[in-house]
Amino acid sequence: MLWVAGASLLATFFGESQRVSYSPVQLANWRELITPLTRDALAHLALLPHALIQPWPLACLIPLALAILTIRVWRWPYRYGERRPGPEQKIALLAITLTGFGWLALEVVTLKRMLPEGAESLKLGLRYIFTALACAGIQVWLARFVIAWEKPQDTEAEKDVVAALESTFARWQGIACLAGFDLLWMSWRHWQISSPHSIAGWFWMELLLVFAALPLAVAAVPGRFFQQGAAALRILLRSAPGLLLHAITAMAVLILALYASAMGHALAADSAVWRVLVLLLDALVLAMLDSWLLLAALLIMLRLGFPRSPTE
Repeated sequence: MLWVAGASLLATFFGESQRVSYSPVQLANWRELITPLTRDALAHLALLPHALIQPWPLACLIPLALAILTIRVWRWPYRYGERRPGPEQKIALLAITLTGFGWLALEVVTLKRMLPEGAESLKLGLRYIFTALACAGIQVWLARFVIAWEKPQDTEAEKDVVAALESTFARWQGIACLAGFDLLWMSWRHWQISSPHSIAGWFWMELLLVFAALPLAVAAVPGRFFQQGAAALRILLRSAPGLLLHAITAMAVLILALYASAMGHALAADSAVWRVLVLLLDALVLAMLDSWLLLAALLIMLRLGFPRSPTE
């Protein structure tokens, strides 16, 4: 929960978190406010299965994670995949790792001076790619941690974290494909962020909801990415009644939480100290709520979305 709150604060400081401000007068009019609050709550709920933790600037750690993965894949190839990775896969993994460190160098240089237009465009493009990788990797790790937590193999919780990380490394090929999907909806989100009331915003939420089980399928289902995508749709279909009830409750809670958050920011607008306190409290409360809602959704999909026996 603290990780989620901290990542949310970092995203706010780095300008990656968009917040709509309301005045106290607007917040007093529920009839005009209920529609945008409902839309914001639905977008928030649709995003949870794909990005509980804000991936930027945590994406700066991805080159280090890729370096560790590359070393382990080259040293223990049979541990990280259903088949032994071919030479071309190892070389591609090494190239992506080196590209990641090159991107980090560009980010560091940007802190000191402006880059040429071409280098700046390259930096932003690589930032989107590695942010998508971070988003996919973190979400698969969370799903593996919930799986390990539901059916523990050891009495020590710390070993569940390590086991989940090791399982996440073993699914690096599926995570790379999932990052491509994340890059798609992230690009769509940035494209329609200037016109949130357009029909494109609703289609964006529909895409996220239809593939809500995709990170869980990558974490739990072996096989190729297209097979995992088909499994995600089956998981969603089997667990649809439970997820629908969960969504109704979650929407009501999120609308109230977003309203309370907006009210807190509106009342603290004139005081710098209160703005900081409200920002910290807001991040902590929303992180706690998001963690509970995602955990409930993952448990519903794990218990209802998979066959009860191997023969089903």
